Amino acid sequence: MKSLSGFTIICLCLLLPVLTGIVAADSPQYDKYVSLHMNIDNGNFTTNSTGIYYGSASNLFPAQPGFRAELVAANGSIVKTFTVWDPRVQYGDFRSSDGQILGVVDRRNSTDFVVTFPFDRNVTGFMLYNPAGGALLASVDLKPQIDSFFADYPNDPDNPASFESKAPVNVNPPRASLPGSDASMYGQLWGILVIGSGAMLLFAGIFVYIRYLRVRPKSVLIVDDDQDIIDVVDGLLKIEGYTTRTATSGGECLKQLASAVPDLILLDIGMEPMDGWETIREIKKNTATRGIPVIMLTALRLTPKDVENYAICIEDYVLKPVTREGLVDAITHVFGRRQMIEEKIAAAKRAGIDRDKLCEHARLTRVVDVNKRLWDLLVRTYHLDTDTPEPESEIGIAIKNAERKIRDQEHRLKQIERSLGSGADQ
Repeated sequence: MKSLSGFTIICLCLLLPVLTGIVAADSPQYDKYVSLHMNIDNGNFTTNSTGIYYGSASNLFPAQPGFRAELVAANGSIVKTFTVWDPRVQYGDFRSSDGQILGVVDRRNSTDFVVTFPFDRNVTGFMLYNPAGGALLASVDLKPQIDSFFADYPNDPDNPASFESKAPVNVNPPRASLPGSDASMYGQLWGILVIGSGAMLLFAGIFVYIRYLRVRPKSVLIVDDDQDIIDVVDGLLKIEGYTTRTATSGGECLKQLASAVPDLILLDIGMEPMDGWETIREIKKNTATRGIPVIMLTALRLTPKDVENYAICIEDYVLKPVTREGLVDAITHVFGRRQMIEEKIAAAKRAGIDRDKLCEHARLTRVVDVNKRLWDLLVRTYHLDTDTPEPESEIGIAIKNAERKIRDQEHRLKQIERSLGSGADQ
């Protein structure tokens, strides 16, 4: 592994001049994006502020439902079209009186929203249209903001002023460089040699990167019987850089797991004929899939019995309608916790710690963290009815018992950590 690391470093160092020359004209440090802070109030659109910033904008998804957006040039031609999601619409579901899960769409008349897109030096305007009738909803002139930005950053390669001044062309090159001269021939051979060597090193570097260095995006399987929910969650996760697959039933979920194993599963509960709890039982029965972390994504509120029966199987419990922040926080927390446990186990193994203690420590670390999050959700859920659960009520007793159980688990976890620490010091 050490020799591989040395080879990688050598390749990257040799490739640096070639790569620098290739990307110098379009260096990522000059990537920019435009941010429009807008408001919609009873169908009227206004622009609160416009800004251009260094950095990367999120991807544009032309197939999503919403408003049609156009980026236009100074001559009125369309440079790019994409879709802006309607910020007034939120999707969710709820259980009806007869026990069925029904989809619900929440609409707002007024809200603030942000539109971002990559900066293009050919674009001077933003237009927003109603896709139904094609009526113009909003028009933003970007020229004043563009002029202001390049006044602050005149050396930016996209500055229009830089196109006006070009270096003079030498119309009388030195005789030694004329075609057919010895110097020209040797120069061409040397150029071919340099390009060939650079190409070989470039391919070697690409191979090493793809094989050993590239960080693979995390994959998420979204399981829900409501296609609207799937579309929203799928779009949010792709914006965050995850790769996704989808399934509309528990049975389809199990079939997909037989062909490819994701890094995480988002699982709805209220599905038929196989609900989410039955699906997760099948997932955990299979040795090939039981290690996949599962987050329940549902409109059904968590009950103490659910915690008692399924806390060992799930990593978190997210309620619909889901927000981008809530969903990303839950997924990031799960991946971060697993990485922390793996790093602790690796360090303890290097220190020669007993394997049984390592396994118990890893199990308790996960269990305590999951139980704390579920307990906190229980408290917040049932505080919606009463500010403080009555100790003698069934819910109150269950929450108190869960709290006591977490304290006992934390106490045992601290004992193991002290034992591991003393073992590492010896």
